[in-house]
Amino acid sequence: MTEPPAGPAPVLQEDGEPSLLALGSVLLRRRRTIVALVVFGAAVGLATGLLSTRVYMSAAVFIPQGSQEGASGLALAASQLGIRVPTGGSGAWGPAVYVELLRSRALLESIALDSVVVAEKGGRRVALMDLLEIEAPTPARRLHRAVEAIRKIVKATEDKKLSAVKLSVTTEWPSVSVVLAQRLVRGVNQFNVETRRSQATAERQFVEVQAGEAERALRESEDRFQAFLQRNRAIGGSPELGFQRDRLQRDVALRQQVYTTLVQNREEARIREVRDTPVITVLEDPRLPAVGEARGSAQKGVLGGLAGGVLGVLIALLAQGVGQARRAPSHEARQFFQLVEEATPRFLRRGGR
Repeated sequence: MTEPPAGPAPVLQEDGEPSLLALGSVLLRRRRTIVALVVFGAAVGLATGLLSTRVYMSAAVFIPQGSQEGASGLALAASQLGIRVPTGGSGAWGPAVYVELLRSRALLESIALDSVVVAEKGGRRVALMDLLEIEAPTPARRLHRAVEAIRKIVKATEDKKLSAVKLSVTTEWPSVSVVLAQRLVRGVNQFNVETRRSQATAERQFVEVQAGEAERALRESEDRFQAFLQRNRAIGGSPELGFQRDRLQRDVALRQQVYTTLVQNREEARIREVRDTPVITVLEDPRLPAVGEARGSAQKGVLGGLAGGVLGVLIALLAQGVGQARRAPSHEARQFFQLVEEATPRFLRRGGR
């Protein structure tokens, strides 16, 4: 009587621990499937990289630079009134603010609604939404999707060593990349100028109001001093009248000093409102990219091969587990295969049953 041939070694040992030899034998037995999936995955990854659209990046670097005034007119005027105002100037406008600004709707909406000249399309002017193939049922939704699409192609980071902002735009068209980068830099500068001008206007208006009140207070103090002198022509013999005269005189001098300072600050604020506006210093202007960005075909091929290998190992282990369950079925295994057979269409069952 001959012994039946031994089946494949179980992957698990009797104590439930995995058997490395059995696992190796399973992988060797299914080596053709694993190798085929590795080659297939690598081929798919390589093809994906080679067939992907080449993109072109245009970059720029700029440093935020604010007003060079040591103290604003608002701070000087407030200090005369006993109010302490921080004079940080442009300190709050650091690179991190501009990084967020480059991704804000306030800046990107105007760009999304504009059009660009695409040199790669024969120099035609095309609406940016049409160029990016943005579709939506309503204009508002289309604008929202266009802003989101621009955010994906715009990258802004902070260079802490230089306290600068690095900006890059990546599209399928070199001319579009450089144009969008230029418009972003110009938009940041314009937003900065308009915002700081509005601050200078608010400062001038505040100083004008304070100067008007200081002028009225000065006139009232002068009138009181004048009335005192008219009522008391002979003060030399009275210490009390001399003390009141000195006090009224000091009050007039103090209010005169406050008024003079506010008038000077008002004129300075008018000048700053037009001339002294913060700008950004561009260290690297956007340029037309001559070479496209790397497609990463080799990396995609390696990742595809790894994914195929993992899938092949999983298939080998699953097939081994199903084979073991069929040869020595437990109650759970028999119930599982019965449910699978019931769920399988009749024409796909063995023998057409």
